[in-house]
Amino acid sequence: MLTQNDYPLHLGYIGVVCKPVQEKAGITSHAVMLSEAQYFNKHPGFQQPGVQIGVGTLRRKLVRVLEESMRQNLSTLVDAVRSELEETRYQIKVQYNDERVSPESYMAESLDVLKQKFKAFQQQFGKPQLRAEVQRWLESQVMNVCAELYWSDPAVQDLSNHVTRSRAAGWWADISTKVGQTATAAASVITELLAANTAKEQKGPRLSKQSDTSKDANGRGRAKNGADANEWSENDDVYWGHQLDRASALLTKSGVGRWTTQMVVDLLMDNVVSMVDAEPFVHHADTRTAVLNFSHAILRNKYHSTVDQVENTIKPFKYEVEIEPHEWSKARKRSAALIDNEIRLCRQALQKVRLSTPKKQLQQAVQFVKGAEKRGLDPLSVQAEIARRNAEQATSSQPEASDAASANSDSHDIAGNNVEDLGYSQYSPRLLRQAQQVLMVQDRLSILHMRRKALASSACASPDNKRFCPETFLDVVAEKLAYNAVLFINYELLQDFFFQFPRELDSNLYYGKTLQQTRDFASQNPHIGQQLKLIERRQRLELVMTRLNELVRQQAAVEQHGRKRSHWSTTASPSYSNPFPGL
Repeated sequence: MLTQNDYPLHLGYIGVVCKPVQEKAGITSHAVMLSEAQYFNKHPGFQQPGVQIGVGTLRRKLVRVLEESMRQNLSTLVDAVRSELEETRYQIKVQYNDERVSPESYMAESLDVLKQKFKAFQQQFGKPQLRAEVQRWLESQVMNVCAELYWSDPAVQDLSNHVTRSRAAGWWADISTKVGQTATAAASVITELLAANTAKEQKGPRLSKQSDTSKDANGRGRAKNGADANEWSENDDVYWGHQLDRASALLTKSGVGRWTTQMVVDLLMDNVVSMVDAEPFVHHADTRTAVLNFSHAILRNKYHSTVDQVENTIKPFKYEVEIEPHEWSKARKRSAALIDNEIRLCRQALQKVRLSTPKKQLQQAVQFVKGAEKRGLDPLSVQAEIARRNAEQATSSQPEASDAASANSDSHDIAGNNVEDLGYSQYSPRLLRQAQQVLMVQDRLSILHMRRKALASSACASPDNKRFCPETFLDVVAEKLAYNAVLFINYELLQDFFFQFPRELDSNLYYGKTLQQTRDFASQNPHIGQQLKLIERRQRLELVMTRLNELVRQQAAVEQHGRKRSHWSTTASPSYSNPFPGL
């Protein structure tokens, strides 16, 4: 068969050994060819002339056939590659405007975008902004303390009335003194005249004037006729001074260091989250998690030390607060603005309830709740009791059970009233809750208006009357707490975070990354991944086109050399006729 005597082929036959040796790890092609040569040498039949044997011979012939086939179809192949290359270039130009990008440049650009956002945040969130945030949080705590200790105290109305009356009393103090002296002199004269007349014309005993007084809830003496109802006693000063000490302790000992530091940490983390949730990190979940993790680690390392420093620096204010007149004046304006804001919020709450409920139903429910509260009843509790009794009566199936339920109903009459006759069933629980909310907000509005008027009075113009103006005093304390807390939060936590964040960003996400990791990062973005695929395809097509152009030039050079050689051979050996045929 190898001699092509039986079935001749155009390219002939080549004999190879299919399994020359046992397949072993580390065997080389040289060993395979050596084993094959030894096999052919042992068999003389393969040594005949014209017999082609060996893997090397097969390889050379296949390469020659491939080169010949490519040479014949080279022009078609070049045209196809050129068309594909032009199409790829056109897509890159149309879709990406010939923008140059690589995995390394995309990663560097993404980190630069995050750094620029962080730098902008650093410039916008400095020490003044930090103080404003802490001051805002402390002012909200001031409002909570005032609502707990003052605005819910029934005696706050007496405090407000005393403060607002002090202004008028100050205006008329001198006039009242002079009028009183004149009245005393005139009274003595009149008394002498009346004494002379009454000695003659007295018809009955003189009535003795007695002051009928009573005690109020705070132990102060009050006249029944209302003449002395507005007197201010020493007990009132002691009571409101004690309330002021309680309010100051609630504010300064409420964990200011922990709460303010945690507030700043949450604010920083919220801004970092907003940065990594935007482009381009929205496509890189692992990178986003890494940024959040090392940001949290930086803040966690400084958290406890910052809390301790803040608590240490505000410790003196837990025992004594010194107030300057200019500090009091500024705090008075701020506290008035806070009261105005509370009034605005209360009005918004009332407006919201009134818009969600018909006006007539709401007014009837409010009047009903007022009447129930005067009788000492809770409308919601009474309504729940009625619903429970109705359910018991509906589920009872025997007369005995009905009698027992009726007896139970009689034993639960509230305040001796028959609740079924009071009209509770015509109001829904939601309407009753809204009516109670309206009454509560209205009461709070009236208290806030009184406190706003008190803050505007002359009694609150001096820090000596701080017990009469707790909102202003607590605002001064909050301002001092904010100032001292921000000093250590800024240098212990904020500045360290601003310094460490960009360096951790480079060390964790840029330096030490392999080429494959960089490519994986870029391919996570679908837009960039598609662009990188087109760029890589263009580069490969350009490389193939370069190689094909070289083959075309080589083929052209070979053909030209062959034509020159054939032309030289024909011209170098001309055919001469023999002029001497006999020789």
